Amino acid sequence: MKKLVSLALAAAMTFMLTSVNPVPNFAQDSINLDKPLLMQFNDKLNKDTVYKDIRFLDEKGNEIPVLINLKSDKEAVVIPLYDMKDIKVSLDSKYKQYKASAYEGETVVGDASNLKRLSEMSQRQNMVMYDMMPAAKEESVMSMDMGNGAGEGDSYSSTNVQVEGIDEADIVKTDGEYIYYLKDNQVVIIKADKNNMKKMATIGYLESALYPSDIYIDENLLMVVGNAYNAKGSFTKAVIYDVTDKSKPVVKRVLEQEGYYVSSRKNGDNLHIISSHYVYDYGEGNLVPKVKDSAVSSEYKEVQPSKIMIYPGYPSQSIIVISSADIKKNEPSKIASFMGNADNIYMSKNSLYLTYQESPYYIMPMVEPKIAPDVSRPMIWPPVPRETQTTIKKFAINNTLITYSAQNKIQGYVLNQFSMDEHNDYFRIAYTSDFSMENKGSSIAVFDKNMNKAGSIDNIAPGERIYSARFMGDRAYMVTFRNVDPFFVMDLKDPKNPKMLGYLKIPGYSDYLHPYDENHIIGFGKDTVEIKGNPYQLGMKISLFDVTDVNNPVEKDIEKIGDRGTESELLHNHKALMYDKSRGLMGFPISVAKVKPDQKQDQWGFPQYGEQVFQGAYIYNVSADKGIDLKGSITHIEEYNPYMYSYEDNIQRIIYIGDTIYTLSNNKVVATNLNTMKKISELDL
Repeated sequence: MKKLVSLALAAAMTFMLTSVNPVPNFAQDSINLDKPLLMQFNDKLNKDTVYKDIRFLDEKGNEIPVLINLKSDKEAVVIPLYDMKDIKVSLDSKYKQYKASAYEGETVVGDASNLKRLSEMSQRQNMVMYDMMPAAKEESVMSMDMGNGAGEGDSYSSTNVQVEGIDEADIVKTDGEYIYYLKDNQVVIIKADKNNMKKMATIGYLESALYPSDIYIDENLLMVVGNAYNAKGSFTKAVIYDVTDKSKPVVKRVLEQEGYYVSSRKNGDNLHIISSHYVYDYGEGNLVPKVKDSAVSSEYKEVQPSKIMIYPGYPSQSIIVISSADIKKNEPSKIASFMGNADNIYMSKNSLYLTYQESPYYIMPMVEPKIAPDVSRPMIWPPVPRETQTTIKKFAINNTLITYSAQNKIQGYVLNQFSMDEHNDYFRIAYTSDFSMENKGSSIAVFDKNMNKAGSIDNIAPGERIYSARFMGDRAYMVTFRNVDPFFVMDLKDPKNPKMLGYLKIPGYSDYLHPYDENHIIGFGKDTVEIKGNPYQLGMKISLFDVTDVNNPVEKDIEKIGDRGTESELLHNHKALMYDKSRGLMGFPISVAKVKPDQKQDQWGFPQYGEQVFQGAYIYNVSADKGIDLKGSITHIEEYNPYMYSYEDNIQRIIYIGDTIYTLSNNKVVATNLNTMKKISELDL
């Protein structure tokens, strides 16, 4: 029996294989399908029957799904759609002579028929395996190089972002003179005069024209991003306004790309928007996404399948479209696209990373009676499920040009965008192993600039999952949870040999970690109590961790807020935090619940949920020496009644300009003196 030829060897030399039997013989027809192949045939290929004429089978005769692109009438690029590592593959072909070698070029969908094939295959997978993957918890974890949104020492606050210098969209922005607030499907521009606030303009949107999600502001340019619907389909849409005259915003440019809005980032003058287009084909299907840039044309144009990248190892029914535009130049936006998904986004100055989970099951695209006559539905292949994997794709960024760089995979799932980080050209990622398989705890993996794995720390807290993480230079911090909160400190200075330094076990857990300085970090989460071996949430908890002694971290200060039922948007959205280290200032929206002293537990001895007693904002002073101190609270509700109050009065965001704090709800904006914490004025919206 011939040995399987590795692709590394195949890249240097081609090998001759001959198919002589209707049923392939592994001794004669074995082939390595770990990576794409360039196959050259002596006979001409028939485009209409190529998938019948060239098939790849596993040892049991099951057909293995591939994509075939014809480079010429005698050449074909074969792209494996699943991870074929350690899978023995044979070729079943009507063509008797061919040469196969590793293909090193770009792999693309090719044409509409291939896109349709991918759509049909993924539809079968969705029907059979729907909802089998473990859901990622959408709670905050931060990772980064000390990026924050306070603009340390600035005279006004900015959005709390993951990476310093990379802006993220939010519902509130300020330029220090005006406040731009997205509420109720409209953007309100407010003159931020603390004594005489004034509504300058309101930009409203007709139904389906645009459902705005968030905004950016850059000098006199306002960007509004969201989803839109029209006769052509559903689109991600960005409208760029010139707001030189705050009372009369003027549309300057409109960008559209078919699919739902995933995320966006702004790096200097360059706006990057990511959308996901679901490929379907029900008669007259919507196969390829359409894009439009008003700087170029008023007409939609389709993204050509020959420009849509597809990467070996994961067939998807979605196309990710990444558009990049210089908002200050009227140059055409640039488009990059690939078959796949985008669960989490991380962006640095020069790189974009996208991750998405893969199903542990594979679905065969078709089953022929002679192979499996008793099968009446799509086959699950392989029969034994594999661990859930997460694919990481890296793209290089050069102004508006985004190009694919490399990819790799991890065995497990990523909590969210903040589990990722780039430092000194190394990519670091925190993840938890698949809960559907044996839980091996969590890991931190380090990859070089080519996405080759350099090192890792594995088996962190088996049986638990990550609740939050933070990368700060050469260190990483992680919180896992089951009954108590282990706070881990790790050294990543040597990417090839990362080390666990120390840990601290305390009650509760942190959903979000925010850096104070190189030796202190703030954790926002929940207090917990263990009853009969099970943990129960109580009120909100803020911890100030001191990691001066990295081998023995300590919880230097604690602030507990309310009882069971207390909630804050900050626990699942980092943008809800107002923070300025230079002032020792932080604040966030909160709803506080309180339990009466004689009703702490129910009749079975478990913690009671409290009654809502406050909704508004808590403002704190924080320092490494003095810890965390409540400075004051602000509410928009004059007489709080938990059974009769309007959600419209709930504070959504907190910003500051100079010595004035501005709190925003759907109904009003309130200006408060930062020093005295007394109300100055309010503006009804």
